[in-house]
Amino acid sequence: MVSSNQMVTAPENSGRNNTNITSEPSPPLTPQQINTYLRDGILVVDNLLSCEEIANAQCGLVQTLKEEYGVDVHDLEGTGHKLVEASSTNGAGGVLDIFYPEWKMKIATNETLFRMTRQLWKEAYCHNGENIEELLESTTLMDNGFTTGLENCAANDEDADAGKEIDSNSDATFKWHPFGAFDCNKGYMYIDRIGYRIPTKLAVSIGKQLNNNMPQSIQQQKSSNAKNQKLVQKKKKSKPRPIQRSLTPHFDCCPEKYHDTNNKNKWRPIQCFVSLTDNL
Repeated sequence: MVSSNQMVTAPENSGRNNTNITSEPSPPLTPQQINTYLRDGILVVDNLLSCEEIANAQCGLVQTLKEEYGVDVHDLEGTGHKLVEASSTNGAGGVLDIFYPEWKMKIATNETLFRMTRQLWKEAYCHNGENIEELLESTTLMDNGFTTGLENCAANDEDADAGKEIDSNSDATFKWHPFGAFDCNKGYMYIDRIGYRIPTKLAVSIGKQLNNNMPQSIQQQKSSNAKNQKLVQKKKKSKPRPIQRSLTPHFDCCPEKYHDTNNKNKWRPIQCFVSLTDNL
């Protein structure tokens, strides 16, 4: 592990903790950074945490893995197979079910991180209960290389390459959503799991080990259950799969019909990932 970090924000956010900050210094994000987010839908911010904060978080993660799951990060060849016990997906996505240890909550409630999120809420989304029809009527469509509408308002490649900035006042329809007014100064955090990626070669090796051991454990049960027998045969024929096959943050709240409120009991407009290493 190395002592550097990045914060990534992508449209959407991932428990629940209420954070309300009433007094603060100047906004942490520059106008250029906000324009980057409005144009690209993603923003990488370096050096969100101090070196001391990173070191404390990394030590906390090492301790959590060792004490709760028996995974020694200094002996992953001997203990890495236990990562399956820390994941409801058996470790397949490099995602571990670690939610609320103190070291993680300190990052999740980081004041600067929330101030950045508040800036993006305010700039990227309607928050005063605006009506889409009124926005469409008041918007002046400009032939400036941008297309407008609810689903397509990104810059074309040539304008992006030229570093052209978005005039967020020229077309506000892309900010619209059907979830109504909200207070940009208050937020609820949905605390998600963590991503922990081991070297690919090691993931393949552990995957082979687990694949070879599973049929034996089933056979030791001395069960004649047909389902178990089929699983044994399937495992013998199938190619061993690495314990981790990706590290994939995903757009999991409103993926296909963003403007559809059906079957959605929460709305997560910003998704934040804080990386404790520089190999994001």
